[in-house]
Amino acid sequence: MLEVRKNKSSILVISLVMLAAALLLFTPLVEGAESKRIEVYTDKQPVKFSIDPLLENGMTLVQLRPLFESLGIEISWNADTQTVSGKKEGQTFSLTLNSQTAQVNGETVTLTSPGRLVDGHTLVPLRFVGEATGAVVGWNSEQQTISIYSEEFTKLSGLSKAAAQDEANKGVPAVAQGALRGFYANWQMDLSGIRQCSSLCWDYYYFINDNQVATGLPDGGLDALDCTKDKCLTYEIKGNQLVLSNGKTYSFKVNSDTELEISGDKYTKYLPASRMKLEGKYVSTSYSASPVGSGLASSLTYTFKKDGTFFDNKFTGYTTDGSASGDNSGVSTTTRSESKASGTYTIVNYTLLLKYHDGTTKQYMFFLPEQPSDKMLRIGGRDFLIEKADGTDGSSGSQVKEQQPYQDVLTTEKIAQKQLLFTWQPKKNKQLENIKITLEGYQWAKLTIDPAHSNSFKGFGDKGIVALTAKYRIDNESAQTINVNSLQETLELPGSAASVKAASGLTPKVKDELKTGESVEKMVVFLLPSDHFESNKDFELGFGPLNNVEGKDVFQGKWLEFNIWKDS
Repeated sequence: MLEVRKNKSSILVISLVMLAAALLLFTPLVEGAESKRIEVYTDKQPVKFSIDPLLENGMTLVQLRPLFESLGIEISWNADTQTVSGKKEGQTFSLTLNSQTAQVNGETVTLTSPGRLVDGHTLVPLRFVGEATGAVVGWNSEQQTISIYSEEFTKLSGLSKAAAQDEANKGVPAVAQGALRGFYANWQMDLSGIRQCSSLCWDYYYFINDNQVATGLPDGGLDALDCTKDKCLTYEIKGNQLVLSNGKTYSFKVNSDTELEISGDKYTKYLPASRMKLEGKYVSTSYSASPVGSGLASSLTYTFKKDGTFFDNKFTGYTTDGSASGDNSGVSTTTRSESKASGTYTIVNYTLLLKYHDGTTKQYMFFLPEQPSDKMLRIGGRDFLIEKADGTDGSSGSQVKEQQPYQDVLTTEKIAQKQLLFTWQPKKNKQLENIKITLEGYQWAKLTIDPAHSNSFKGFGDKGIVALTAKYRIDNESAQTINVNSLQETLELPGSAASVKAASGLTPKVKDELKTGESVEKMVVFLLPSDHFESNKDFELGFGPLNNVEGKDVFQGKWLEFNIWKDS
């Protein structure tokens, strides 16, 4: 941070020092370098400008708003005085166009070059941005790149300011031909509970430094990874194989710029959510149950606000009465003072930084599983869903863990106990011939069959049975009266042309006829061997044909299909 002196002579000395340093730092050292376009990176991520940075008389001028926003600085503009102001966590500054001075935290500083308008865009000296915010600014003359490390990024990377300066001066390493760069992730369901994931089970590949990759990440996440200290592997791509230095080899394929296929699983490339501001209440809940009804529930809630503040709340407890839902005996909650549960947050690349009012700080890995949507967050090792005002899941296809199973005949008639595995609430609709079907939600559960009914559930193998129960609504917007119960429901199995028909007699009955303008809610249950799910995650839920009261197929041979385990 620039040390401000109030006497004029000191200000003059500082200005001369700044000018000399700027001339040394930003003067091109290679012939013809001035003709190259200058690129700017904040916390190793490129900054996009409407007007390219200008290099004039050894000073670099950059477009104000994109750069300041990349550093998490709130900007305001006074058109009457031609003054731009910024603030960030107690730091403030203001700069008037065409003025040789600016204000930093209430003190006057002299600028080596004034800010000005160029083609309608406000440009400011880059050096001032670094001084006003405490960021490290580096220049690589050969690359014509400017690298800026914010104070937060320097801290979470574990660098001293001197080390950050050295690294920033190195610029942006070029990517070797055939090398991969970026963060790729894949999720799987752990239906058997072997991996004991709190929600979805995620696998990661973080490709860095041309020939290195990390599959296990430190507690602080991607930005805290240091391959000189943490466990990184080297890799080679040989044809259609990914060869790792730990001796393992996987089949490999690049499907697109944003997707890799490794050992048959598709990995999506997730971009950083730098300086993102959130608004809403996000909840992560988990529940594990035993066949006799006892279980462990936990919940963590973060409420984020656009002003950069947050509040968190935790719950853990047991249900122990031996029924499917328990009687809430043994429940415990965690109560903390407001100073220990609230504070300010910052998102830097793949990291969520939390600063509590009691002085405690935490950092977690962060990304958006449904990018660019912010309705689902991955924070640390948990998935969080945004909650609507009515308390329901606000995501258009989000994973939810619930304590209560859907009330199909399996539960109401006590035919089986359900160990809940996964609930998704797509709330997606599709239509044919003015008949709309909305998939409200579906739930996977492992069944423990009551001995009195065991003879009715033979042929599923010795690893048990998994039930898929789906809730859906039919809206008749056609001019015909339809026979609701003529609708067939099938579950297409992955990797084959086979399909499973809905189990009969396991859902509540509804009336046959549905007239124009009417709607009805239905349920459907499918039963499958448990081991079939361990290596698969893609299923298609199909609806059709559907007859009218005259027995003719309203869908005319077509089907409505919904992707199961993925947002459709």
